[in-house]
Amino acid sequence: MKRLRDRMLLEAGTARPRSIDARAVGLADFVPLASPQLDKPTHLAPYVTLLERALSGEPVRAVVAAPPQHGKTTVAQHAFVWGLLRNGRGRHAYVTFQQTRSGEVARETAQIAVGAGLDGIGNRKFLRSAAGGSVLWTSIDGGITGYPVDGLCLVDDPFADENEARSKIIRDRKDSVLRSAILPRLHRHASCIVMATRWHPDDLSGRLVAEGWEYLRIPAIAEDDDPLGRAPGEPLAPARFPLDVLERRRKDVGEYTWAALYQGRPRPRGGTVFREPAYYDELPKSGYRVGFGLDLAYTAKTHADYSVLVELWRDGDRYYVVDVRRAQVDAPAFTLTLKARSVQRPGVRMRWDASGTEAGAAAFIRKAGVPIDVHQAKGDPFMRVQEVAAAWNDGRVMVPRPLDPATGEGVEASWLAALLDELLNFTGVHDQHDDQAVALASAFASLQTATRVFSGRGDRPKPRE
Repeated sequence: MKRLRDRMLLEAGTARPRSIDARAVGLADFVPLASPQLDKPTHLAPYVTLLERALSGEPVRAVVAAPPQHGKTTVAQHAFVWGLLRNGRGRHAYVTFQQTRSGEVARETAQIAVGAGLDGIGNRKFLRSAAGGSVLWTSIDGGITGYPVDGLCLVDDPFADENEARSKIIRDRKDSVLRSAILPRLHRHASCIVMATRWHPDDLSGRLVAEGWEYLRIPAIAEDDDPLGRAPGEPLAPARFPLDVLERRRKDVGEYTWAALYQGRPRPRGGTVFREPAYYDELPKSGYRVGFGLDLAYTAKTHADYSVLVELWRDGDRYYVVDVRRAQVDAPAFTLTLKARSVQRPGVRMRWDASGTEAGAAAFIRKAGVPIDVHQAKGDPFMRVQEVAAAWNDGRVMVPRPLDPATGEGVEASWLAALLDELLNFTGVHDQHDDQAVALASAFASLQTATRVFSGRGDRPKPRE
């Protein structure tokens, strides 16, 4: 036993502590005892209670949704150590989206175990107690074949990101792994808890809830019937994330992502994404940055998409749509337009978030002298526009005020009507056109890293000739 503890101490790089009597304290009190730098996780009290039930022998089948960066995994790590200290023979499993991530959680948990005085050994695959209990650390694709679980199996974020959760093929695969390689390894009185970010109504969590699994939803901002008894509008962890910080985050990520990631209410697609626009009357005169975003078509057929170039300026946290060039031509034919704009803004690189292999078109455009950066598109158009849509809906991405014939105020921008028609009708589901929305998203992304500052006249946007 001494040899086991010494080896675990060596691998964790931690000094020998005194053992904590886990039978005398609940999980919430155990967390700051084992890790004095942490506070008691009162904001996750319903989740703590769920873990206590599972680790005390009650067979639990539950799904949990809670916002990111609120200590969910940290509580789970302490829960496994707490469980092994109370019952050194229990066999548990921690399953997440990737083996590398599982190993990181395992290493951190080994340090917690040493700090709590657990006799045993920990590595990136197992945490073993001297009494014979253990925690298996694995990925959902790896499953738990050959490892029986008579305690808790915690599935912590089975999807790596939103892209995975949006794919029905991947959703079906994760579902199949849970049912064929994980649940059959659980003993009759073992528990399974799925703690996951809710990206899609038909994700693994949604399917399990539909089958009758217990559902615990802890939103970042309280709604009616809050599991913590908060009044509607109260933040979950005000010391860490006060309400103003959460509201800022809400504006940054947009309502769609906010509802799924922070409130546990994934929304189906089909609703409008861009709300009514904000307008500007003058462009910044100096200190602004310039970004170009592209979306290029591959044919010039009547039914094909448009090739689009969007020019966007950034001044601080405000963005100005200055010009949109749009033509139903293929990428090579659109190169003359790109070349002309590039000459007017020398040194500004154009960004193209391409969804396939378009090396040939990019090489042709570069050969014409147009500085273009091609990035692999992250997801479908709906996902790609979320950041710029959040800024648009917050009034930080603006378009020129339309010309009022009666007063002569505003500007005659011939491209504005088509842009607004597309954006205000964009849903991400079988839209007739999405090229301007995608190009705007690329221009917005380019300005997150642009450093060159321009000065010059910007009194009013000028109509294109």
